[in-house]
Amino acid sequence: MRQELGNLTVKAEIQKQEPDTVQSLHDVVDRYESLKHGQKEHLYAVFLTNGNRFIGDKIIGLGSRDTVEIDIQDVVRTAALTNAGAVILVHNHPSGKPGATAKDIEVTREAREVLEKINVELLDHVIISRESHYSMRRANDGPF
Repeated sequence: MRQELGNLTVKAEIQKQEPDTVQSLHDVVDRYESLKHGQKEHLYAVFLTNGNRFIGDKIIGLGSRDTVEIDIQDVVRTAALTNAGAVILVHNHPSGKPGATAKDIEVTREAREVLEKINVELLDHVIISRESHYSMRRANDGPF
């Protein structure tokens, strides 16, 4: 069964199959590795249950080669609609630079503050480039 919520597609398994669980940074990188080939920045919000089971994802920003805007209210609205307990932000850097920019850190801080108000945890902001990936949480960048 598939249910469409705006641009978010949520899949419900009829069988007794465990939904995908995000257990590590490696799981996130594997799922979004194709972003490293993008010519423009794409920003996804990944919505998870409190137990880190994958609910769905949504592209919340499509930018240029070196910047992307985030609609934080869209992230909050979708988190509420899906009853998410956690969110991970994922975007690519077509420039190849794997680290977080000052704007990435500012946006992540803002997203965390707003999500906190509805009791949704921002687990990480992962940046994927051609050569590597970068976890803001692991690097202790921003609000983590």
